[in-house]
Amino acid sequence: MEMVMARKNVGKSGETGERSVDHDMMLQSRSENNDQEKFAEYVKAHGAESQFLTLEDERHLLRAAVARFDISFDEARWLASGILLESGVALESDLDSKIEGVLQRFAKTGKKVTKAEFEDAVAIYRIWAKKGIGNLQVREKLKRIIENNPWKVGRSRYLRSRRWFRKIDSD
Repeated sequence: MEMVMARKNVGKSGETGERSVDHDMMLQSRSENNDQEKFAEYVKAHGAESQFLTLEDERHLLRAAVARFDISFDEARWLASGILLESGVALESDLDSKIEGVLQRFAKTGKKVTKAEFEDAVAIYRIWAKKGIGNLQVREKLKRIIENNPWKVGRSRYLRSRRWFRKIDSD
């Protein structure tokens, strides 16, 4: 008959027992949780200021997480996006990928985005951004997205030109 012995945990201080935990590990996990809580409050404070965060604002939050709060980049991104989305704050990075899907759907017919569809996409983006970004900036952003994809723009209805698209500044 085999005899099975119960395994005991041994901490640094030499204590034995099933409930003894290494003190340094416990302190480290507390400080990590404290850093996460502080970062969460920092993100909530930024989210309370506006309903829309630009890419630059997002980068600023992530840099602060890594530098000040000793949180990894991926963990900071996960925490920030969850907190901000829960607070109803729109993130430019999320909206860019969503609007690209909308434009892709519009471009299915003949691989062209018409002027009316473009204007609809501008309105959709502004609604998602809670009017936190100007009409001109959205138009420039959508023009860059269209130019970076294989889509074309449709001609206008009456003059049959693409001048409406060329007039949008995209620097």
